[in-house]
Amino acid sequence: MTFSLLLRHSRPLSRQFLAPSQRLLSDEPAKPVTKVKKKKKGQKKEGVGDRNLDLILRALDAPITEPPKPDEEEARRNYEIGRNYVIGMFEQHNAHNHDLACKIKLKEFAIKMLPRNSKLKEEALKEDSSSPPLWRPIPNYTPPIPGFDPSVFANLDDD
Repeated sequence: MTFSLLLRHSRPLSRQFLAPSQRLLSDEPAKPVTKVKKKKKGQKKEGVGDRNLDLILRALDAPITEPPKPDEEEARRNYEIGRNYVIGMFEQHNAHNHDLACKIKLKEFAIKMLPRNSKLKEEALKEDSSSPPLWRPIPNYTPPIPGFDPSVFANLDDD
């Protein structure tokens, strides 16, 4: 027997998938033939998800770029705007707290002026556990937008 015949008969069964010309004529290790996979109807292209994943990964791995430094005039203007904002908010905060302090003092004085052991004083000293009043402001992440109607964007399910 020749060497190629010995190799052909001594190879494992996976050799049957080799190209016939390689099986019979070559003394070198044979290369397997890759099968072509048929695509099913409606199946996505193989590279589309990879492209989107690569795009997302490149966006996440992109170096952080800092904005350019403002010139002296713009930096001074931004400083003044920020300083005036802080001063204005400080004054607004103080005015609000002063208003609350005055209301608390007036309430305590009014309760103190009520007659002792009266039903009015008992009711005035009772804690109110109901919901907050409708006029109380609710904290928001953004300021209210004039003319915005949230009912237009509400997800109403009529099932």
